[in-house]
Amino acid sequence: MTEQQIVRRGTIVCFGTSITRGYPYVPEGDTYPAVLERRLNRRLKHDGEAVTVINSGVPGENTVEGLARINEDVLAHRPDLVVIEFACNDVRYEPEKRVELDDFAANLRRMIELIREICTDIIVCTPTPIVDAFHVYSQEVDFYEPWGGCNNALMEYDEVIRDVVAGDDLMLCDLKQVFLDRAVESEFNGDTDDAGDLTCIADLISRYDGVHPTVRGQRLIALELYRIIRAIPLG
Repeated sequence: MTEQQIVRRGTIVCFGTSITRGYPYVPEGDTYPAVLERRLNRRLKHDGEAVTVINSGVPGENTVEGLARINEDVLAHRPDLVVIEFACNDVRYEPEKRVELDDFAANLRRMIELIREICTDIIVCTPTPIVDAFHVYSQEVDFYEPWGGCNNALMEYDEVIRDVVAGDDLMLCDLKQVFLDRAVESEFNGDTDDAGDLTCIADLISRYDGVHPTVRGQRLIALELYRIIRAIPLG
């Protein structure tokens, strides 16, 4: 890959939830938007190009709430590229939070439609896994029993994301698969007998709640986005 193929962009907006914000366990400087910004600028330092990566993650939000702030927190920045990360709150059981699959798909498509009025480069992330064994929130109710746990319920949203990305010819950052691959690697190395037991990736997903990526998990997200962004040709 030549230097001319490396992305040179003014503004990247990372639009999402607490996974993007890094709340509550990760300092701002260790969130994936911050790590991504440093790595992209290090790559571009010879030309003096500067990339600003804006963290527009808000803890607890579903896609309905994300849409309500997209003008102020995404479009107003006039981004050159947008990363979309939603699903972990749409799967919640509370009536005021849960977004059913058809509505989730419609909200995601509306986000994409609005962003495309500003920029054409959009990356949509699949959700990072939930480690059910650590997820006391879902253990306190029987809502997720039909799926065999909250993580399996979340995977239905993963499928919707894949369908929307394929239908709209967008870029996919497959975080679910990246994290699950680390579990398989752990099994291969003999650190666990079963990769399906996601407690083996507690270094990536916090054992305090089974949802939020650790500093290492945030770094892994940044790496996967970097793989995609560095290869985007100049417009």
